Amino acid sequence: MQTDTPLSQSITLLQSASPARSLEALCSHANLQPWLQLNTSLTKELQHTFGSKPGLTLLGEGLEAGEPWECELLATQQPVYTRHIALTIENVPVVLARSVTTQGSGMNALRALETRPLAELLFEDAKWQRQAEQRYLTLKNNVPGRGRFWRNQQLGARLIVQEFFLPTLSEKICA
Repeated sequence: MQTDTPLSQSITLLQSASPARSLEALCSHANLQPWLQLNTSLTKELQHTFGSKPGLTLLGEGLEAGEPWECELLATQQPVYTRHIALTIENVPVVLARSVTTQGSGMNALRALETRPLAELLFEDAKWQRQAEQRYLTLKNNVPGRGRFWRNQQLGARLIVQEFFLPTLSEKICA
């Protein structure tokens, strides 16, 4: 796994996400498997594990073409709205995340977050419902991740949340 990707190159890296065959094929580090299977707020789990709220760096957001598998899951042929962030512990990036939604109400919900974590929207607003399907994902540099699909029936919004667990997370867990 590559460990030295500068944050400035992270958006390009996040755009390379593709589905993995299975959890076993994806993750050679056993200490990352619980993170890949987490069903609660990643932000809160990082806070619990490391004793302080993780930092959030907004890397960028805006309209882009989207990957074919993302557009299929979101049932759109239009450009998608994406938000790219890094979660940090002691100013060290440990997670990269990409949120993808359709234009309209989903896009407006992401824009309104500004530099707040997405968990504040998804886990505190009961209108957002996590769907059962989870996809294991990988980046082109073999960083493991997962994708969850969310819906807000009231807004008619769909959202894919992708989270990738950097080698620095493993290092901090083992320290």
